[in-house]
Amino acid sequence: MVLVGSLLAVLAFLLAWPIPAALSRFRGDPISEVVLWQAVGLSGGLSLIGTALAFAVDPASRNLPAGIWNLIRGQSHAQLTVFAWIFLVIALLLIGRLLGCLALTFFSARRTRLRHAEILHLLSEPSATHPNTRIITTDEAVAYCLPQGPKKGTAVLSTGLLEVLPEEERTAVIAHERAHLDFRHDLLVIPFAAWHRALPFFSATAIGLNSVNRLIELMADDHARDRVDPLVLARAVEAAARISPDHRDDLSRRRIERLSQPLHSARIPVRVTSILTAAGLLLIPSLLVFLPITPAG
Repeated sequence: MVLVGSLLAVLAFLLAWPIPAALSRFRGDPISEVVLWQAVGLSGGLSLIGTALAFAVDPASRNLPAGIWNLIRGQSHAQLTVFAWIFLVIALLLIGRLLGCLALTFFSARRTRLRHAEILHLLSEPSATHPNTRIITTDEAVAYCLPQGPKKGTAVLSTGLLEVLPEEERTAVIAHERAHLDFRHDLLVIPFAAWHRALPFFSATAIGLNSVNRLIELMADDHARDRVDPLVLARAVEAAARISPDHRDDLSRRRIERLSQPLHSARIPVRVTSILTAAGLLLIPSLLVFLPITPAG
């Protein structure tokens, strides 16, 4: 078990810093990047918990699941050293914190959406020309969406943004926001927000959360291409950047650049490669967890 724990610890370290740092610089298909980030998060969590459990169970166990099962049945706890008990407590705390933060993040997001919906109903007016769209009065360039169920929700635009956009660009912005709602991008972010809440001292969690928040904007742009001219949406993003400093960032520049060009023809092979890579990232700790160990002697 010491060997398994050591290998899992090395993998956990790689997934906590160098791999996320390299992935944050990767510029490919956004769906491919999100798939890879999900694999990094799942594999990193499994490796971290597996490391603690591997050092906690009986070193003579055939493999990690067998060692855990012996602990549950009470057959090996009497042989555990103080060192092993410490790792067992760490593993249980990690499992509890990860699951607890996931539940807390999910219900907190739901409560915030409900409260936001109540306030929005009071401070905005329904659009006369676009269904499921509300208008708030502010000079800022504001466009976002508020999910309210599977493929339901409200797109929200500000009067400041509407004043600088012609009708076709307004339609393009709404198509972008509807893409967020249709594909429930808000749910895609929750695991990464929970990951960061649980382990804020790991740089990978902050990098992953920030990266996925950016990637869902690119994904919404790609989905909106099916409804509107991408060049029209690019002009809308550029117009928003002119009137609001919040939109003058690298993400807006990247969105405009991608929308001004056709989707890359190699995106499907890239997705397949990313899925295979993600499967490999998940397979490595899984194999280590179930790796049979022949006790010495």
